[in-house]
Amino acid sequence: IADLYLEIKPGSGRVFLETFPLTRTDTQMSTRFAKAIACDIIERDCNDMDFFYTITADSAIIAGPSAGASISILTIAMLENLELNEDYAITGTINSGGLIGPVGGLKAKIEAAKQMGLTKVLIPAGEIVARFNNVTTDLRNLSRQLQIEIVEVSTLSEAVKEFTGKEINQKYRNIKIS
Repeated sequence: IADLYLEIKPGSGRVFLETFPLTRTDTQMSTRFAKAIACDIIERDCNDMDFFYTITADSAIIAGPSAGASISILTIAMLENLELNEDYAITGTINSGGLIGPVGGLKAKIEAAKQMGLTKVLIPAGEIVARFNNVTTDLRNLSRQLQIEIVEVSTLSEAVKEFTGKEINQKYRNIKIS
């Protein structure tokens, strides 16, 4: 479990990331991308603001793009003045169009959420059945065993609604095939 904080100040569209412990460059790139996706989804020009993200975790290193979805959700909540349910957690990459992508270590992340007293964990759609130690596991069984709700989400819009109860108007572009 990691804690994520955001402060937004007038500026020039820069993204700052402070982490404890240290982070790898993939997390830094994911943070920049997540902010850009969030601004794009809500059709907000963020070029006149600087974003100061802080991630703290009780681990040896923070690595990977697994926090992309949470960074995007927090950014939208701050920009739209939405209140987040702090009893929930999410893991997932963020991709173009606000799609939430797969991550690893779901079983451990869900168990950590339960240990922290959280009540709901959002995971990428299609990952409710996963492989751990070469064994296929249905996370619905883990949900019942731990008494924690697990919800699959595929888009940033779905995740924001789960966390805030509010709909965001995510616009989908029509794809035209030449």
